[in-house]
Amino acid sequence: MTQAVDEPRTQGALDEAASAALGKQLDDAPWLTALRAAAATEATAKAMPTTKERPWKYLDVSSLAIGDYRPVVGDKKTISADAVRERYGVEADGAAVAVFEDSAPVFVEQTGHMLVPFGAANTHEAATLEKTVTNAVPMDRSKLSALHYAFLAGGLLVNVPANEEVQKPIRIVRAFSSAGQLATPHTVIVTGANSRVRIIEDFRSSNEDMIALPAVEILPGADSRVEYTSLHRWGKETRVFKEQRTVTNKAAEVVSLTVATGAKVLKHHIEASLEGRGSSSEVLGLTVGNANQHHNFYTLQDHIGEDTRSDLIIKSALDGASRAVYYGVTRVGLHARRSDANQENRNLLLSKQAKADSDPVLEILTNDVIRCSHGATAGPVNEEQLYYLQTRGLDRAAAEDLLVWGFLSQVLDRVPGEELREEIAQSLEAKLKEGA
Repeated sequence: MTQAVDEPRTQGALDEAASAALGKQLDDAPWLTALRAAAATEATAKAMPTTKERPWKYLDVSSLAIGDYRPVVGDKKTISADAVRERYGVEADGAAVAVFEDSAPVFVEQTGHMLVPFGAANTHEAATLEKTVTNAVPMDRSKLSALHYAFLAGGLLVNVPANEEVQKPIRIVRAFSSAGQLATPHTVIVTGANSRVRIIEDFRSSNEDMIALPAVEILPGADSRVEYTSLHRWGKETRVFKEQRTVTNKAAEVVSLTVATGAKVLKHHIEASLEGRGSSSEVLGLTVGNANQHHNFYTLQDHIGEDTRSDLIIKSALDGASRAVYYGVTRVGLHARRSDANQENRNLLLSKQAKADSDPVLEILTNDVIRCSHGATAGPVNEEQLYYLQTRGLDRAAAEDLLVWGFLSQVLDRVPGEELREEIAQSLEAKLKEGA
């Protein structure tokens, strides 16, 4: 069943003039000025996505009046490491940390020059951005992607040199607080050959009505490894439409983890184009929803090169009248010989009003595969397991909690890094305690 996003509202003007004015305010580099202008023209020409388009099959946004929202760029006044710790619980203790508040970079600390806000790029880094931005997430994919580039603010380049192994996770915090804003953060991750990096991007917002159109482009070099985690702790009235896409080089490895506990609507597109021979993509997802939250995943694991591997597991625990949707495609191309692919979606319904839709799809164009499997389930907590635990002295609530954590732990145990695993566990626990 398709779910609609709100009723129509009066359209406003997110047009070429408004896009150009934002670019002037942000003092765009010439390449970004040109991109912004082309995207604004594209956005004006395109209609909102419809449910006839594969990624939007289960969510109707055609009546969403996104023109009522406006980009907001906050005060660029910097904040201290103590303020970062107090506001966001992030320690700037030798790790690379970037904090954006309403799209303005207010704190950047690092050794070297791996983190480059778009407005601060030097000649070399500007050239890197010009060559890489839109390589993974095209401008013309939809009206929303065009609007993202037309009103891009809060861009960040993560540029890891070849043969570099970054010891501590890079932390990116993006916080939004202004009502009625259109937030368009953009993260480009570029890694050199034989490098290793872990990146944690933390999205937060107030409980004001706003729309966010984040984009993440991951471009790993040959034989490099990227572990990218996105924490979605958005406020109750935020609607999020996120594009994340990876394009791999030879033998590159990418592990993507999404943890969703916030937002009114979270529509997350996660795609991996496995072009490099021997490259791999691992997609992990954890969703805990309550009230009327809608968490919607569209994934594409596109095997193009030979000897590529993908593994996907997304789990949702749903209370109240929340809903989770998974629509995922694993495609094995004609020349993607010896591909190994797995796709799994599991949903636990904690109330009679909670709903889950699971629609895994396989498209196999070659007969030379190692494995290509998929599976999906949705259902309540097992009553026999509950009864067994109660006979061992647990009351029903404690027994259900134990089973929920056992359900989530299959993904949680695969989270890279003990500190991150504990942080995510605490976030999930707090959400589960909210109940319906």
